[in-house]
Amino acid sequence: MRLPRLHWLCVVGGVALGAWVGCARAVEQPVASPPSASGSAGATVRHPDGVALESPAALPVPRARAEAAGVVALIEPAPQAAVAELLRQFVDAWQSESIDALTALLTADAGPLDARARGRNALVESWRQRLRAHPYARLEGTEVLRSDRIERWSESELEVPGSPLRPTDMLPGEFLVRAPLEVTRIGNEKVFGDVLEMVLRSEDGKLKIAAYGELDRGSELP
Repeated sequence: MRLPRLHWLCVVGGVALGAWVGCARAVEQPVASPPSASGSAGATVRHPDGVALESPAALPVPRARAEAAGVVALIEPAPQAAVAELLRQFVDAWQSESIDALTALLTADAGPLDARARGRNALVESWRQRLRAHPYARLEGTEVLRSDRIERWSESELEVPGSPLRPTDMLPGEFLVRAPLEVTRIGNEKVFGDVLEMVLRSEDGKLKIAAYGELDRGSELP
């Protein structure tokens, strides 16, 4: 039986429309999530546990020397040129009679070598009195000390027999310096001891005086 043309078009159009709707529904279907590792489709994904970090171990107190065992922190020795420059500035401050320049060379906790606990003010006041009592400006242009005669000892070297006695209250990282003077008098006045003796250490990136004293050759020099 032959269908009328209009009926045929309606049948074909209906089949096409049904196919399109079916494809659309297929596209709209949600994709099922793959099962988790535990086998449950709705299980929450577990993240790795956090890792506990330990605080870094505290470094030991820096020392000039140490035995080759365990963890040690070594202090880089101050160059000899830096020691010579500090002593040059020290002598220049006396020659210019500047208490401010002398004070600037001291550490915050500096003091007299034989009584360091007396503190910085006691040392500065003793220098101030000496500047008032003697005409140190007359030494300007005089070679008061020679850098090639400067001697130094680290904390560990002071433990060797024949070395100078270790100054009281000497701290790790500090070292002892002795510098014989070429000039100790202005006319008949004795204005310096025969040997400068200092404990030095680095502070704020600069080498400074932590303790100060003077020795005379007539006295026993250990």
